[in-house]
Amino acid sequence: HLVMHQVILWNVIKVVQIHDIINLFGFTKTSDTLNYMVVMDYANKGNLRENLTKVIKCNWEQKLNMLYKIISGLYKIHEQDLIHCDLHDGNVLNHSNKKDEKEEENVDDNNLVFVSDLGLCQPVKSSLKKGEVYGVIPFMAPEVLRGKPYTPASDIYSFSMIMWEFTSGVPPFNDRIRDLQLSLSICRGERPKIVENIPNVIWN
Repeated sequence: HLVMHQVILWNVIKVVQIHDIINLFGFTKTSDTLNYMVVMDYANKGNLRENLTKVIKCNWEQKLNMLYKIISGLYKIHEQDLIHCDLHDGNVLNHSNKKDEKEEENVDDNNLVFVSDLGLCQPVKSSLKKGEVYGVIPFMAPEVLRGKPYTPASDIYSFSMIMWEFTSGVPPFNDRIRDLQLSLSICRGERPKIVENIPNVIWN
């Protein structure tokens, strides 16, 4: 069922030739466990979480360019009446076309940024059932933590946490245990503190 789910979603998305979502080439099955695997483009720079120390050193023009690529991919998903449902720094991949490894020490304008892992992606009208909660707690919208259905707005909340990472260089609530207490705090309105000297365009 998962394989058919992924095929249907990718067929819908590939109609619009999205360049900010990782390419899907097909599926394969392991010979030992018989588990299915998705065959995608290889992102040689890893994910956003692994690159935060490099991202924080970029200037704001570069940061905004990367954020634009992420939100463009998310916009295309929403444009197809789909919801990602699991957007976080581990699902944003980076790739560099530079051949010289020494040149790849920094994240810059030559890097491609892709939204990936659509395993939980759902049509808006048939989102995950009420009460089914999946995802990474610091990136989950409070209404989702309360058991309400995922919506495009909950994806945008997740994106706002990624924006915060671009200002801080660390994941949201990095000093907290990802447990029920953190979930309750988020539901009560707790948010990561805004970092000083951030351009108004980020928060307005």
